Amino acid sequence: MRSRRNLAPRPAARLGDGVGTPPRWRGHNAPGTLRADRDPRSRGVSTPSVLVAGAAPSLSTEFRCIYAYLRKEWLLQLSYGFSLLSTTFGVFTTLATFFFIDRLFGRQMTPELAPFGAPYFAYAMVGNAFLAYVGTAIGGLSRRIGAEQSLGTLEVLVGTPTRRWVLMLAMAVWNTIYASAEVALFFLVGGVGFGVDLSRINWSALGAVLGLVVVVFNSLGLAEAGCLVLFKRGAVTAWALNGISAPLGGVFFPVTVLPDWAQWVAELNPITHAVRSLQVVIFEDVPVSGVARELAVLALFAVLLVPLALGTWRWALRRAQLEGGFALH
Repeated sequence: MRSRRNLAPRPAARLGDGVGTPPRWRGHNAPGTLRADRDPRSRGVSTPSVLVAGAAPSLSTEFRCIYAYLRKEWLLQLSYGFSLLSTTFGVFTTLATFFFIDRLFGRQMTPELAPFGAPYFAYAMVGNAFLAYVGTAIGGLSRRIGAEQSLGTLEVLVGTPTRRWVLMLAMAVWNTIYASAEVALFFLVGGVGFGVDLSRINWSALGAVLGLVVVVFNSLGLAEAGCLVLFKRGAVTAWALNGISAPLGGVFFPVTVLPDWAQWVAELNPITHAVRSLQVVIFEDVPVSGVARELAVLALFAVLLVPLALGTWRWALRRAQLEGGFALH
């Protein structure tokens, strides 16, 4: 027999009780029903930021993304101990080659080297260090993009919530750190191993020159990466600068030894102005005012190359997304 409680009449259903409402709308999902922890207008209840639609990531989050990328690359480099050993050996053999070339000609201070206040070996050391930086700054970014593209992970990286400029900035920062470490290795081996005098460096002028160098050649690296995504061919810009522009940029010898027409072409090369200013601020203690012309030319290159590189990269990503070219290599 049923209990009296079960036999008691039930109260009539009222409008809004959920009776007759489709099952998918019952409970917290019913129309007009909003949980207090999700209603920003509720008094005394704050809405969690993660529930706000379209909430932009904070600046600290973006910095953490950059730090995570740098840490990943650092741990990756540490896992390949032979890479550091081979880089050091390559720096030593390069400097040794130019050291004995300098000895072959009796370490003479020629009229072409006199404005820089350095013998040929010291001049070549700075030029080769800068060339190594250019190769890493330009080719390193495209090599990283090419590796992600060949592995099929570039589309995944671009599709993550991480902003694209944060991803590219992290890659550019790592390239700058790696290239700067390689330059420091050149100066360490040249100064300690071969006795190059580095006591007359003007640090303020050196910082100004290096700041513009980073902007100019990282812009070229970004444009090179965009060309890689577009045309599936990399290292075009790096090859052109290393193979053609380096001899015309005063890397291995001053441009004053070139014919007049070649000197005119060299003035259109950003490497020429970068190497010339680096030589005098390192060996002649020249202040910022002494390299004002070279700084102005490098600044002009930066103004021209930064928007060009950003436009190339954005266009490349847009084309790759429309055509599905991220996975092609």
